[in-house]
Amino acid sequence: MEHIQACRMLWQERENGGACLYRLYGASPQICLPSQIAGRPLVEVAPYCFAKNPHMPPPPKIKETIVGEKQEVFFLKELCGTAVEEVIFPDSVKKIGGYAFYNCKNLRKIQMGLALREIGSDAFMNTISFHSLELRCGAFEESGIRQILSRISSDISVKFLTQDKTQALLFYPEYYETYDEIAPAHLFGRQIRGEGFRARQRIKDGCVDFDGYDAIFPQACVEETERVLGQMALGRLRYPCGLQEKCKNRYREYVKEHIGGIAARLVREKSLDTIQFLLEEELLSLAALSECALLAAETGWTQGAAYILQMAARKRETKKNRYEFDLD
Repeated sequence: MEHIQACRMLWQERENGGACLYRLYGASPQICLPSQIAGRPLVEVAPYCFAKNPHMPPPPKIKETIVGEKQEVFFLKELCGTAVEEVIFPDSVKKIGGYAFYNCKNLRKIQMGLALREIGSDAFMNTISFHSLELRCGAFEESGIRQILSRISSDISVKFLTQDKTQALLFYPEYYETYDEIAPAHLFGRQIRGEGFRARQRIKDGCVDFDGYDAIFPQACVEETERVLGQMALGRLRYPCGLQEKCKNRYREYVKEHIGGIAARLVREKSLDTIQFLLEEELLSLAALSECALLAAETGWTQGAAYILQMAARKRETKKNRYEFDLD
């Protein structure tokens, strides 16, 4: 059953009987939008909805709906700008208006369903912390992923969730567009730097082209950083949806060759589950594991250091038993 947070919503009815959200007041920066407002499906989020300065239609067109006890309204704040950190959209939302998240600098994650098909211009302008997108759909289902990625040029991870389980995890690197003047005609040539642009083009009919995404990795190894390449490789290896064997081997070789830097980043991010995955896949050597434990201790992550040392001890014991068995 849908959990509805106490909130105050300013909205407008659409001709198709749906609702368009214009402003939201709530208690938490982690926002879970309702699927209905006053019995009407929430189908649209208005331009500037979560921006600091709202752009709403004349008051007679705006309706108000309060969810929860009326006395709670006094404790609700306007959820806009830096007060927005995460937003979960219901499956009913089809459109996000332009500048909807303008200057939401603390926005980190958005989750949405299959229905979204339209996103206005600069919907995510100045969302400098927004690096995580979750889609509640299968990795081979048609979704609004192309429309979303076309509005985001910065680093972003895209996770496909089916029944709350991750089916695929793709990392799209940041890219830059520059324009150089061509004299004397005063024309401007467009240049795009970064493999993130090419990765975003690997979508066909609203579905990810996994073969196309994997095919950019060799060129990305020339242009991108170890941080970017490590995230691309680990995402594909952990959730190998549509991953061909030759591409899998390519990712594995990259991780093996750069395991020191990759493991160090995972320790800084306190990502024990990924470290465990690398160990199970025999991509993390005992020497690298020991370095992880040392780094964890140096950075004050005592819980991580203890757990990594336990993993190292189990790996040594397994290696020892295997050696003794071979002697027999």
